[in-house]
Amino acid sequence: MPIHIHAEQGQIAKVVLLPGDPQRAEYIARKYFKDPVKYTDYRLMYGFTGSYNNLPISIQTTGMGTPSLSIVVEELVTLGVEVLIRIGTCGAISSTVDIGDIICTVASSSSHDIFSQRFNNAAFSASSDFYLNSILLQSAKSHNKKLIMGDILTSETFYEENLDLYRKFASYGVLAVEMESYALFGLAKKYGKRAAALLTVSDKVFEQKRASSDLILGGVNSMVEIILSSLKDIYDLIQ
Repeated sequence: MPIHIHAEQGQIAKVVLLPGDPQRAEYIARKYFKDPVKYTDYRLMYGFTGSYNNLPISIQTTGMGTPSLSIVVEELVTLGVEVLIRIGTCGAISSTVDIGDIICTVASSSSHDIFSQRFNNAAFSASSDFYLNSILLQSAKSHNKKLIMGDILTSETFYEENLDLYRKFASYGVLAVEMESYALFGLAKKYGKRAAALLTVSDKVFEQKRASSDLILGGVNSMVEIILSSLKDIYDLIQ
């Protein structure tokens, strides 16, 4: 049994949703999964497995930031997970996206280049899975939900004193900033797994504007519905 995810082989589905917030994980499991079972609550990092349209699906809390997410992803891989989809929030740094929009992340840069030591100080490009993104985009279109495809920045800090770095990334077309996806994509590449990240824009960073709780919840529901509606196609991808 892994140290942090108290689960055994077979208790977790091959497709796992990854929210940061344990309450959000529980909300999604109770609202969307059939017969959800909590397989772990260690350190309140809740994990649930249930089904949707007779297909197994799990959801696992990751916590905040790349160190916490990295621990969770490493342990999920040992438990047989094949597809990892982050569902989270982000702050817009581009004027082309607005509060409430949903970004399907193509690739992530890192403010602190967390993989540089592994690559002798070379820069590692962390990208999501093209085929998984294609499935999610088609699902969104078929349900009249808008997805914005683009790149994001993963930051190791939340309360930045100087936003010049964010402005530089924005000038290169980066849409938003969050705290987990670079590590998720990098670890998925390392282990040969498929990963994606759907992110609801909860803030406009430079304008210091934040979405209402209801708007964020609506984004969460939309992201989950896009994924679950395409669950059969996702399983076909990994057969």
